[in-house]
Amino acid sequence: MNQEKAFAEVEKNEEYIVDILRKIIAVDTSIPPGENYGKLIAIVEPEFNRFGLETERVVVPEDRVKQMPWDLHGERVNLVATLKNDRPKASAYAHMDVVPIDEPWTRDPFGGEVVDGKLYGRGTVDMKGSIACFLGAVKVISDLGLDPKYSVNCLLCTDEEIGVYPGVRYLAEEGYVSNHLLWLELGAMEPICTIGAAGAIRIDLKAYGKSCHSGMNYLGINPIEELMPVLNRLIDLKRDVEKRLSRIPAFPFPGNPYDKMTPMFNLNIIRGGTKENIVPGDCELIINRRYIIDEVYEDVIAEIEEAVAAGKKASKLLDLTMRVVHSYPPLEVDPETPAAKRARAAKKAVKGYEEFIYGGISGSTDLGFVAEALRPQKLEVASFGLIRAGNILAHAADEFVYVEDLVAMTKELVYYLCS
Repeated sequence: MNQEKAFAEVEKNEEYIVDILRKIIAVDTSIPPGENYGKLIAIVEPEFNRFGLETERVVVPEDRVKQMPWDLHGERVNLVATLKNDRPKASAYAHMDVVPIDEPWTRDPFGGEVVDGKLYGRGTVDMKGSIACFLGAVKVISDLGLDPKYSVNCLLCTDEEIGVYPGVRYLAEEGYVSNHLLWLELGAMEPICTIGAAGAIRIDLKAYGKSCHSGMNYLGINPIEELMPVLNRLIDLKRDVEKRLSRIPAFPFPGNPYDKMTPMFNLNIIRGGTKENIVPGDCELIINRRYIIDEVYEDVIAEIEEAVAAGKKASKLLDLTMRVVHSYPPLEVDPETPAAKRARAAKKAVKGYEEFIYGGISGSTDLGFVAEALRPQKLEVASFGLIRAGNILAHAADEFVYVEDLVAMTKELVYYLCS
């Protein structure tokens, strides 16, 4: 491959990359409910076909979808687009869903407005921008007649943002995913390499008391107040848990007291009561537990159950139920595989980086499901992505991507696939 010519061709296709991203940003794939996957695929599938890739739509069966305990609507359809040749196999991954709009935006979150070199919209960084970059790369490969070194299939997947049974888990279990992966989410524009991610568990506690008139509270049992012994036990457990250190280093984020990954224990949502003159009948607490690769899932659940049981015993609650949702398993990535080294070479070719920082994140990814599904094969992961570590806009209001970063990542992909 003539690198200079290929990179110049990417720059000529900036308008195409921006245009396709604006089109897919306009499709609201917020989850829940996760509708409109088919509408997004209808936009990109003809583009893949135009550039010589064969496509297949793969739907996650209903029995798997029902394992996700949320109000979901619409077909969970994934797209597999394959550039076939006689070369070794590789898979490129991106998810189509985005998180909902929360706090107010100053831009239309589905408008794809471009202002001062920034393209605004939900999913520009996480991670519809990566879809546009991959399409830009295969367009350049097609237009220049380049010879890719891999038979690569691009996987556009459902439901990453809620986990449990995302589309890539099903594709991996059904044999669509190579252990050689271009993961288009864990990377960044800076010279950093993500080598680990936390698993995630959601625990829903429901405390039951007895409602009554608040002027005669001795007739009832207040579950908010009686949940306090449970909260105290959980806070004690949190202090112990967050002292644990992983073998995986942490990125040097401001305020992080440790140089290794640690678990995270968060009491994130509490709900109870309907009116101030009524002692409530029930109360709900939702815990988010991030666990590291060095911990065992069953042990994590057991210690929470023990703390909850001890707290309940010290309370007057009539009942306390616990529901566990295993959202994502943890992940460790080897930075010394040929794929990882090639990804760094691509970044060096585009950005000139010589040195890289390695670390793990307490965020979670569905790559953990892929690792489990492909065992005993070892993952070889090349990480790419549009995040800027100095200003992480994933899930934020007014999310945007720099147009120059779209061009840079497209160059990285062309280099990786064809150099």
